[in-house]
Amino acid sequence: MAIACKLKLLLICTTISLLTACGGSSSSSDKKPAPEIIEEQPPIVFDYQKLIDETVSETIPGIILLVETPEQKFLGSAGLANKETQDPMQTYSTMPTASAGKPMIALLAAMLADENLLDLDASLDTWLSADILNQIEHSDEITLRQLLNHTSGIYDYVQNDDIINILLAEPDKLKTDIDFLQLGLNQPANFKPGEGQEYSNTGYLLTGLILDQVLGMHHSVALRERILVPLGMEATYYMGIEKDQGDFISGYHTFDDEIYDTKLYLENVALADEPVVSNVEDMALFLKSVVADQSFINAEIRDDFFGSEQVNGFIGIEILGEKTSYSHDGLSYGYHTENIYIKEKELSITAFINCSTKPVCVSTMDDLIQKVAENELK
Repeated sequence: MAIACKLKLLLICTTISLLTACGGSSSSSDKKPAPEIIEEQPPIVFDYQKLIDETVSETIPGIILLVETPEQKFLGSAGLANKETQDPMQTYSTMPTASAGKPMIALLAAMLADENLLDLDASLDTWLSADILNQIEHSDEITLRQLLNHTSGIYDYVQNDDIINILLAEPDKLKTDIDFLQLGLNQPANFKPGEGQEYSNTGYLLTGLILDQVLGMHHSVALRERILVPLGMEATYYMGIEKDQGDFISGYHTFDDEIYDTKLYLENVALADEPVVSNVEDMALFLKSVVADQSFINAEIRDDFFGSEQVNGFIGIEILGEKTSYSHDGLSYGYHTENIYIKEKELSITAFINCSTKPVCVSTMDDLIQKVAENELK
């Protein structure tokens, strides 16, 4: 825009000079000085590396940022992957993506529905035992679709303070959906099924159990076969269950004024509400693929995923003028991720920060994303 204005100004100045030079005396004393030539200035390139270098701090140990369009790509890292060893953050570093992995679970459910292996609108008693159902208010009315789109009314287990005790106890023991589900049972419903919408991680724990029942094995196997492998997400694996597939960096969370490296306590946690470890490039690829890759999922799956009763894990969809933004963030103990795809610009913005303490880690991520988005959308 600035270059276009300068070119227009240059054209006007040149035209005026030519007009004033026509007619009148030809004496050298009457001649006007030659118009000053205005040189075009190159466009200012936003320095994303400088931005993330200046964002890391004692509280924000490390950052990874990906900004990509078909024409250009920035992939950079800053700060530390581990404060104790001083290992630097790398662009390929992986970490738990927390709730940003929920859309993968939702997509797997939609894929299985498309294969007629399950019915998204069937009630929970189709798959779950009476022992579990009797501890969930309105369980006879709740459907799988309502678990996936957060309209079930089920209490969110992460609101239960006892979650810390489960995380800290026996860190070497594998803990799965059933272990954390107890925190969400025997709690009053937030509303009757379908009469509201409120984020509930408990719904995804139940979804994980349903998928296991349908598949006859842990759903991580189907997630790999139907999503990770077809998309070439080689850096991504199911946390806890597939921990032999890779390793992830340290994350930092402040609790009772003490800073914890939370990696030790999460390595053996395998939950459908925060399923995968990944890197920024794989997460950007996933979101771009479900939004824009017509060859990846068919129209029926996409309609379930983004339709009027969308089951996409609560991907945020926002209209920005003539552009549509799709986003999902993740916040877990020690880790914060943000994943955005703007369809019309084919723009991916994905950022990882290895801290989660509120408000500083959250506000830092928000500020980072805002600066990048403002630059890319100007």
